[in-house]
Amino acid sequence: MGSPVEPNALFELPEGARVPRPARSGRSKGIHGTQITSVPMPEPVIPLRREPLQPDGPCLAGMEEVGTGLLDHVDAMQRVAASAPPGPLLINAGPGTGKTHVLIRRIAYLTAELHVPASQCLVLARTRAAAADIAAELRELIGTAVADMTIRGFEELSELPPLGHLFVDDLHHMPPKLYEALRADRGDQPDFTATGDPDSLPDGEPIPFERFAQDYPEARTVRLSRNHRNTAPIIAAAMQLITPVTRAPGRGMLPSRPAAGTAPIGRFFAADPAAERHFAERLPDRLAEHGVRPDEVAVIAADGNASVPGAIPISRIAGAQYRVVCCVGVTAEDFPDEPAARRRLFTAMTRAADLLYVSHTDKGSPLLDDIDPGLFTGFGQVRSNQPQVEQPRLL
Repeated sequence: MGSPVEPNALFELPEGARVPRPARSGRSKGIHGTQITSVPMPEPVIPLRREPLQPDGPCLAGMEEVGTGLLDHVDAMQRVAASAPPGPLLINAGPGTGKTHVLIRRIAYLTAELHVPASQCLVLARTRAAAADIAAELRELIGTAVADMTIRGFEELSELPPLGHLFVDDLHHMPPKLYEALRADRGDQPDFTATGDPDSLPDGEPIPFERFAQDYPEARTVRLSRNHRNTAPIIAAAMQLITPVTRAPGRGMLPSRPAAGTAPIGRFFAADPAAERHFAERLPDRLAEHGVRPDEVAVIAADGNASVPGAIPISRIAGAQYRVVCCVGVTAEDFPDEPAARRRLFTAMTRAADLLYVSHTDKGSPLLDDIDPGLFTGFGQVRSNQPQVEQPRLL
């Protein structure tokens, strides 16, 4: 017998995964009262994953032999981006769609298959650590040739080397002054490949990303839409959250991982800040019983929220991913219904690969009301609105 399907739910959910959706203020009819039910935390469900995380995908007609070997473990659109000829190229992609994965394979493909000189490649990443990771992966693909490349973090580039082939990861994070300097150094139609996701910049404006299409009108743009990181419930919730304010109109994300065996998003209704702190502190131990290491778990909070000691501020999670994420303090105060707050919560939620929890006191952020309730399983002091008998009016 299949799992129950709730009205308006996005997909089938495990038994007991549905909780009543709190009515949004000003939208309910009649008089309602709030009923609080104590619900125990459900047993964590950690879905099985096949390795590698980037699975083989179907090739487009006529491209079966393009980049054979170097372009293993990429899907169709990733192959298009990685094997595009030299010239300005923007890879516009949401979280978990393999932006960095594709950029690395494009560099390897151009140098090994199209004979672009490695000594003429300048590769820039958001941080020094990210640049080191790119160098390590390139070394596995093309060996010692990577030593001839210049690979740096944005903050490490004090001078612009006169190299003809430019590769930039996370263009939306690049300082505008650095972008302008790179552009002035290379003219209107350089060999410039960039990846970016403007929705994953929680604060500020992604000026270089937005300028790219204007500055290079002949540039190719490839959109990656197949998400290889997150489970279907996380993707669905994240897209419902970001769509009203997206900086990439028309963007969609499709899960590549099977929905079977995945869990809804856990929503902890904390009785008070002490209960929320206790839940976050005990969560790694609870998950360890299911084979999740402590370093695979992240507790994330809005910048300035010190209610849970050791929580990672959202401003420091760009580019990171974990098997399990717990977003604490998801209240109206820290996450009001504003575009910047939507982007912060979107960024935090999409760091979770296998399981996501959101936690809050009181009613929680109004942003949670814009996510289909069938994507949540509630526990703790769960609030639900119950209709009360309306008193007769005196005429």
